[in-house]
Amino acid sequence: MISWLLGSKVRDWAYFREMFQDFENVAVYSSAQGVIEIVKVSDLDPLHSQVTVLIHPRNLNKLVISYLKLKDYVAFPVFNLKDLRELAQRRTWRAIEYYYLWEFEGGWVLYDCKNCEDEQRLQINVDPFASVNERLAVWEGFHT
Repeated sequence: MISWLLGSKVRDWAYFREMFQDFENVAVYSSAQGVIEIVKVSDLDPLHSQVTVLIHPRNLNKLVISYLKLKDYVAFPVFNLKDLRELAQRRTWRAIEYYYLWEFEGGWVLYDCKNCEDEQRLQINVDPFASVNERLAVWEGFHT
C-alpha cells in the first residue's frame, strides 16, 4: 500500500501527517541524503503498538527519523545507558534497551502523552546523545 514511498525524497511533516492520519502509529526513516528507506505502520493493541514502529537504535547510525507518530506516547532514541535509565525513573516514563553480547547499543525512551505531535517532533530533533536536561526541557515546555 505505502511501498511506493520507499526510495522517494522525504517530504515535510505536514505531508506525512495528512498521509497517515488514519493510522495510530507510524514511523518514517530516511537516509542522510533524505531518501525514505523504511516506513512502518501499526494499529495493534496499545500495549504493543509503541514497539512495532520503532527500529533497533543501532540502525539510527545510518538512518534518520523523518516522521514519528504514536497514539499515546512520545518516543526518542538515547545512546547513553545512564541517561536512559535516569529518564525511565520518571513517573509514566519507560525505556526499551537493546544489547549485543552484553553491550548496550542504544534504546528508546517513551512517556505517556496523548495528542503530542509538536512535542514528539521536538524530541526526535534533539540529538540522541543530548543530556537528560535537554530532554526534560522539551517535556517541561509542554507540561508546566
